[in-house]
Amino acid sequence: MSEEDMQSKVRLLLFTSPTCFACPSVEHVVEQVAGTSLKNLVSVTKVDITEEPEIASQYNVMSVPVIMMNDSVIAKGMITEDDIKDKLWSHILPLMVATDKKTQRKESMMVLTKNTISSLISQNIVRKTIGDYCHISVYQQVVLSLLALDPLVPQLLYQSGRELGIYGADPYYLTVLNPNVQAVNPEERFQEVLIALAKLYSHNNDIPIYQATHCDIASIENYKATLRIHDLCTVSGVINVGEPLCHFTAGKIAGTVEAMTGSATSVVETKCKGLGDPYCEFEIEVFLGKEPGKAPYKVKEIDESKKNIQYLGDLPKSEYRKQMFFELIHETSQNGFESLLMTNALRPNDVDYVHISILQQQIMSLKFRDKFCGALLYSAGRELGVIGPGKTIIYDVLEEESLPIESLKKAVEILKLYLTHPTNILKREYSFVEVIDGEDEDEMYIRIYENAYSSGINLTEDGESKGETLCDFTSGYIAGRLALLLKDPPIVTETKCHGTGYNYCEFRIEKGYSFEEDMH
Repeated sequence: MSEEDMQSKVRLLLFTSPTCFACPSVEHVVEQVAGTSLKNLVSVTKVDITEEPEIASQYNVMSVPVIMMNDSVIAKGMITEDDIKDKLWSHILPLMVATDKKTQRKESMMVLTKNTISSLISQNIVRKTIGDYCHISVYQQVVLSLLALDPLVPQLLYQSGRELGIYGADPYYLTVLNPNVQAVNPEERFQEVLIALAKLYSHNNDIPIYQATHCDIASIENYKATLRIHDLCTVSGVINVGEPLCHFTAGKIAGTVEAMTGSATSVVETKCKGLGDPYCEFEIEVFLGKEPGKAPYKVKEIDESKKNIQYLGDLPKSEYRKQMFFELIHETSQNGFESLLMTNALRPNDVDYVHISILQQQIMSLKFRDKFCGALLYSAGRELGVIGPGKTIIYDVLEEESLPIESLKKAVEILKLYLTHPTNILKREYSFVEVIDGEDEDEMYIRIYENAYSSGINLTEDGESKGETLCDFTSGYIAGRLALLLKDPPIVTETKCHGTGYNYCEFRIEKGYSFEEDMH
């Protein structure tokens, strides 16, 4: 696939007419999709068949509304926002999985690795006000929201994790935890790498990232082994959803082993709390002498008849997975809330906080995989903003306000009250929040200081780069929360970021979205 192909937008044609009773609703759905979570990926052209009948004839459109994607009809008649999102992601996600671009990836990983080592080893704190640890729920809300989007996301997370394992800090951590990983004999080196991995995924004071409570080597034979990890941060407090959830960790282990052994490695999660197991197990296989990256991608095959889960409501099979992940996000968030209030620990034998590098590693490795992944993060954030926890806090604030909230400024001020609510501050996702007026009533700004997603990752340090905004997930989340307050969901764009050299992240919020594009 060429660079030009990857950078082109998905093209939507929306055919309408003034007399079509269904068209306004469909137009609104397309506007929400094209103007929010997928705005950087989708180009929309509206065609009135009464004004441009020759174009309708060219595409053989006989009735309206009709939606075409890249010149193929994807929907006719009424369609929901979820339907069109599913159609678009089914086209876009295979492109993400297939691509293997390395632009900016190594450089960004090097910056993150340097900052992480400085924070952990040298105790040079990145976030001076609130420290460099955030609540587990901050990490979980990202990975679970991503997984809820589409069944192809697990493979994308595995690939991103593998790249992090190669270019990130974990190979260095292994040498700190077990200097014997430099053994010359390949089989002996593999064994020493496993010992180091078991230490890395256990509570330790040398590399205090707290990504799991305890890890042991369940089995080892030649170049095959099984790691058993307890209380992994991805799944602490989750419910059984009938599928494994730790794809990023599996990929990261694979990449780390490849970096240390120089041979292709495959890792499959065979047990997981997402499957109802009490711990997570990862089967590792090294293909000695095979080029790194050439190991087959494998996943555990799940017997549908043996899934010990119960779906709520009379839903079509296609909706089962999405419904289960909505339930998962709700239950996990509730457990996280109880943890914050110290009424129920997620990890009774350890702390319920992780180092921000765990969160940043996932964001960075995914963000720089290709340009589509920024939109994936935005879409996941927006979904969480719309369906995620904490809405009762917003509704409590609204009880004192007159509905509906027509002013963008008023909506943003309410959002600030939500973001600075004590239960949100306890998560240590950020420190301060500031609201700034825009040039007119249709524009506002929010500044978030010491954002866990990007604090310390200054990509302009070499003096040659303008850096990169990194907080697509936060942008989407803000858009989703504001969609609860405003009739027309706003457009949210990060304009300044730790990644572009600032000591805060700034998000421009523009009122609503409508597209007016003539066909030429």
